[in-house]
Amino acid sequence: MKRAGKRLTLFLVAVVLAMTAWGCGAKDDIEPGATVVTVWLRDFEDWSNGVLKGVMDDFNKDKTDGLHIVYRFITDDSFGDALAAAQDNNAAPDIYQVSYTNLYSEVRNQTVLPLNELLPESAFADLKDSAKELVMYDNKYYAYPQLTEPSAVMYYRKDLLTAAGVDYSNAEAWSFDDLYAACAKLKTTMPKRQGKYPMLGFDFGQAGWATQGLQANLTGGDVCLTEDWTEIIVNTQPYKELATFFAELYKNEYVPAAWSTGYNDQIIDLCDGKAAIVYTGSWGIAEILESYGWDMAEKIGVATIPTLTGGKEKGTTATSGGWSFVIDGKSAHPEAAAKVIEYMAAGEDTTAPETYFRAAHYSKSIPRKSIQEKVNAADISSACPPEWLRVISDIADKAIPESIYTFDINTQVVGLLQGIAIDALDDIGVETSWNNRINGVIAEIEKIMKNNQLAGNNPRLNNRVA
Repeated sequence: MKRAGKRLTLFLVAVVLAMTAWGCGAKDDIEPGATVVTVWLRDFEDWSNGVLKGVMDDFNKDKTDGLHIVYRFITDDSFGDALAAAQDNNAAPDIYQVSYTNLYSEVRNQTVLPLNELLPESAFADLKDSAKELVMYDNKYYAYPQLTEPSAVMYYRKDLLTAAGVDYSNAEAWSFDDLYAACAKLKTTMPKRQGKYPMLGFDFGQAGWATQGLQANLTGGDVCLTEDWTEIIVNTQPYKELATFFAELYKNEYVPAAWSTGYNDQIIDLCDGKAAIVYTGSWGIAEILESYGWDMAEKIGVATIPTLTGGKEKGTTATSGGWSFVIDGKSAHPEAAAKVIEYMAAGEDTTAPETYFRAAHYSKSIPRKSIQEKVNAADISSACPPEWLRVISDIADKAIPESIYTFDINTQVVGLLQGIAIDALDDIGVETSWNNRINGVIAEIEKIMKNNQLAGNNPRLNNRVA
């Protein structure tokens, strides 16, 4: 029975890969005796996939190094299942991408190798402290950062705001009330019967992680739990303020009750004129310039998302998320895999990562000090509007790391926010809706904390960069 189950799982893995692969490195034309290193990457934007494909194809042009990459791009919604099944059947790739919020689960489950003895010390010394915190546990580096990116940025169409009589000159300092006032004016020029709305904010599919920076802004630093993971802070005024924010957006129809465009892709609706204001991450910059060009870029402004009190110095409004490269815990040739990671992200020759950041129009934050210094010294205005970069850099500098506690906690918070927003559509007040829901949410979070033994066990507290 076990053998049949394993065969079935392997078959399902093959089916998933066949259906989701965007591209694949060829196994032909390999130098005799070369070690094949398999790499799985997530299927993101076409430009991103194309750059990484080019980097790996260039690596394979060297027929003297004894190494060859075979790579595969897998859609984000299939990646986790495909990887888990492959790991269960000892068929995992040597290298794959992991988000920073999920890395600790990999470390705890011992599915990835520490890199301290596999990569040169110089590679780690070159990392910014903020990047080190994302990949280090118990003084060991379990991943090498590919990029970081702020999770929450406000983009707005200058022409659409002007048409509605909205002054956006001080958008960087907007409060919630300023945003509501802008949306009220936009409702008169963005008719929903034509599929247009003033804005697209945090959709509930991603609100659990996308709002963490705003949560920290409201609470003064913590997200859902106290820093030591001993107390739940969701039943507090800051979270009621966050719920009120969602309720205001929904009950006033400043955002649609439901929309098909996910948080990562909302920039498309902005460029297409379906919304005048959207929230998404810094990756929106690359989408604008790659898919719509500079003519559209001239119509768009970029700002820190509004906060409760607003002002020029808002503090944390985003998390520092992004992607890293790891080596599978059962890799048959980790040393060879490390050579590939060196080439792609960690080596003294920084050509490959520099190529990626340039292609990204510097919408991704750079984790390495040496590369950041080169960018700071260069004129990169041809790649991205300087004002956009200034805003993104400021948001990134103040961002906090994504949470690493069990994601089920975020799911409970999303359920609370969504329920209150839906109630607001039926004219049920925030206070009433909050009182009806909060005790159940807290009870569920308490169960999650107990089942996962979270209390007092935040690994980052013992892992701070000096």
